[in-house]
Order: sequence, then structure tokens, then C-alpha cells
Amino acid sequence: MLKSIVFLAALMSSSVLFCIAAERSNLHSDALFTDSFKVNEIADLGHPVCTLTQSNNTSEELFDYVEGDICPVGSGACTYSAIIKLNGKMLTLKRIQSDKTTSIFKNNDISITTIQSSLQKSNMKEEGNDVKLSITIRARNSEKKFDLSGYCGI
Repeated sequence: MLKSIVFLAALMSSSVLFCIAAERSNLHSDALFTDSFKVNEIADLGHPVCTLTQSNNTSEELFDYVEGDICPVGSGACTYSAIIKLNGKMLTLKRIQSDKTTSIFKNNDISITTIQSSLQKSNMKEEGNDVKLSITIRARNSEKKFDLSGYCGI
């Protein structure tokens, strides 16, 4: 009888460990991936301010990262946010801090830090300019860094 109880306890504890290891919060940086998306997939986006892609994205309609005002219908208040599709899920992160070149966006589980620089050959305009963005995505137990390029402006 005691052997049966010990066997069942060992069996149950191994399945609990398997479930803990499979939790999303325990993903490593190589398990984080971004997907491209169209701007019209973003609910309540008032106007995209920045639209950026990774170098391997050649589509003019698909982006890997977008910033802009999210204005829910009827609320009246807009929130400047970053939108990214991470591991197949569209995420909206509110801007919590920014200065001239650095911004920090956050939701409950993930934070994004961006460092922006103008491209050397950029066509500077009053409305905006071509930019390069270094982005760091931090989840609970993982971090991923990559570069994007695109346009930021009115």
C-alpha cells in the first residue's frame, strides 16, 4: 500500500513539473518570435505614427512593429501605444516613459524598450523621417533584441 502511494505521488509530481516548465512565462528568448501584420488588424488605432519592419520583411503592407494612439470607441481618451504580434498574439503596450530617443512600453506581462536613431541617408521632412529602431522585448524569464527600420511621422 505504501509503495502505491509513493508511486502515485512521484507520478503526480512529475506531471506538475512538466506543466510548470511549459508555462508561457518560462519561455526563453529563442522561443520569442514576432509576426508581421497589417495596420488594419489593430483595433482602435487612430493613426499609425511609426510603422517599422525587420530587414527580411519585403512587403509594403506588412509591419513588425507599429506605434500610435489607441482610441477605444466611446472612451474619449487615447493612449499612445506600441503594437507588436508576439508568438502569434497581437499585443498592445502602453507607453510609460519616453524622451527624445528612448521609449518604454508595458503591459501586464511584457515590456518593450526602444532606442530610435535617424538613418544617415534619411529624407528629413517636417512631417517625419526614416528611422532605425533597436528594440528589446522583456518577458518574465526571457529577453529578445533586434533592429527595425521604417518611418515615423505625422
